[in-house]
Amino acid sequence: MNIPKEIQESRIAWAASDAKRDSGLQEPQGIEKFCDLDYAGDGITEHLLDVYRPVQNGENLPVLISIHGGGWFYGDKELYRFYCMHMAELGFVVVNCNYRLAPEHPYPAAIADVCQVIRWTLAHRKQYTSNPHWFLVGDSAGAQLVSQYCILAGNAAYREQLDFAAYDQLPDGTALNCGIYDMSLENIHKNIYTQEAAPEQQKLFEQVLTYMNSSFPPSYLMASVNDGLRPHTTPMRQRLEACGIPFTFAEYGEGVPSDSHVFHLNLYSENGKVCNQAEADFFHRLEQQETRHA
Repeated sequence: MNIPKEIQESRIAWAASDAKRDSGLQEPQGIEKFCDLDYAGDGITEHLLDVYRPVQNGENLPVLISIHGGGWFYGDKELYRFYCMHMAELGFVVVNCNYRLAPEHPYPAAIADVCQVIRWTLAHRKQYTSNPHWFLVGDSAGAQLVSQYCILAGNAAYREQLDFAAYDQLPDGTALNCGIYDMSLENIHKNIYTQEAAPEQQKLFEQVLTYMNSSFPPSYLMASVNDGLRPHTTPMRQRLEACGIPFTFAEYGEGVPSDSHVFHLNLYSENGKVCNQAEADFFHRLEQQETRHA
């Protein structure tokens, strides 16, 4: 197919930027890896995931599923391996996945794949941990996919209108990082992501935030003060408040202009490490609360 020039150029530029960001990083010692697991059973690269866990006591840790960003048209698990192994060091069995990208695979390919990743993880998690708790984290487009998954999992009326195999299991909590949430405001992303969707399915995608209800899990909502997407956090904050969802809102990067969009992926960034630790602590507190109430 004809890939728009702006997407081709963005993929090249973003890959160069990510390589520069991660230059010199080494995979940490003490992390056990299970790589290239086929979560959809079709053998394609877009449907592979990795599982990382600490060698010491990893069998008793909660699961954290990471959904990568990249504007719905860029990114893969290899770009997130350092971040995901870092999160594993903070006390999780981490699932790091690929999903199909637009425009080669337009909407709803990505969110359908997220549903499959979660279905696979919950079916296989006892192979990796005895801990029943699980969480979702995503950044940028990945944050949108995490929020959309939680909305569809918690709203049967919304789920029944979708034309793909949705799933209905909700995580114990989420971290939503530097994301876009009200897709009715994003014409450029709509053109990339839903270009071949049926009109009714495109409308469901655009209006997804209106289907959010009180079942949405407790969330850590994060933005950078230096990020052009910072204003897009506001609609999610408003919906979390309106639905009565417990959440923590945090902004980072004051006085550090280089800590902009998805700065938390930069393991050289002090703000990034502080943010990742704060989100890990948020998840572990939720785990303790759920354990006490079980």
